[in-house]
Amino acid sequence: MPIDPPFNVYRDQLTSLYHGLALWNPNPPKSIYDRVSIGDVGYVREGVFIRMFNVILPWDHESNRTLGEPEPYESLDCGSFTNILDVPLKTQEHYSRFVSAETNDNNAQAREPDK
Repeated sequence: MPIDPPFNVYRDQLTSLYHGLALWNPNPPKSIYDRVSIGDVGYVREGVFIRMFNVILPWDHESNRTLGEPEPYESLDCGSFTNILDVPLKTQEHYSRFVSAETNDNNAQAREPDK
C-alpha cells in the first residue's frame, strides 16, 4: 500500500478544517522569487507555492518572466493595502489532531509501510 508524501497528509488534514490550502513549505524557492506578494498567480507543487507572475505588476515586468512570459493582460489596480501583516512563520513542529509526537530511540525508521 503506497504512503502519501508528508505534504499530502499535511494538506489534507488542514484543508478539511476550511482554513485555505496548507503549504508544507511556505518559504518561496529563492531561485524563482524572494517573497510571496499580493497578486501572485501560481500553483502548488509538493507543498510549495510556485509563483508564475503577479497581476498587479505590468505583464511585461521583469519578475513576471522567470518561468516564461505571460500573455499580455491589464494589470490590476487595487489601491494601497493597509492591512498587510509581516509575520514570520516560527520554526516548530505542527501536528493534526489525529497525530502525536513520539520519541524514537536511535532515530530508527520503519522500512515498510506497515511498521
